[in-house]
Amino acid sequence: MYSENGVLVDFDEITRLVTTADVFTVAFSNFPERLIVDTRSNDIEAPLVQVVEPARSARDRMNWLSRRRPSLGTPETFSFFAWPHSPGFMVQSGVWDRIRNRVEEGESQVSVQCDLAITALLNLDRDATFAVLRGEHCLTLWPRQPEDEDEDHDGES
Repeated sequence: MYSENGVLVDFDEITRLVTTADVFTVAFSNFPERLIVDTRSNDIEAPLVQVVEPARSARDRMNWLSRRRPSLGTPETFSFFAWPHSPGFMVQSGVWDRIRNRVEEGESQVSVQCDLAITALLNLDRDATFAVLRGEHCLTLWPRQPEDEDEDHDGES
């Protein structure tokens, strides 16, 4: 299946990962932040859905998770995938609903986490798009020329 930018996504594989992984992290192409989803829960901890800064390594992420959720121990499976599209397309394609369905299961606080996470992802994507349009963090072939404020821009002298 092709999406907004033509990249083929293996939805069956993503569905399998979302359905089976204890913990997974999703990277996006337009901004550095990650979506982390920890589906594990116990009497103390509910599932976790949160937008986080990128970690230097999988080991760093596991250490962060162990500090953040000590009662759950080390996850049995930890997966990472890069989503090559916008968070908006994640919603449109149904992937976001699969994630929500996996973690919500009657947990109202997880529903709030999901709402906050998708809002943050959509805002990060919008901000990254606007930054590109403004030329921020972009390399150009030609440097910007300073505008001469005294110059008449209507073509008349």
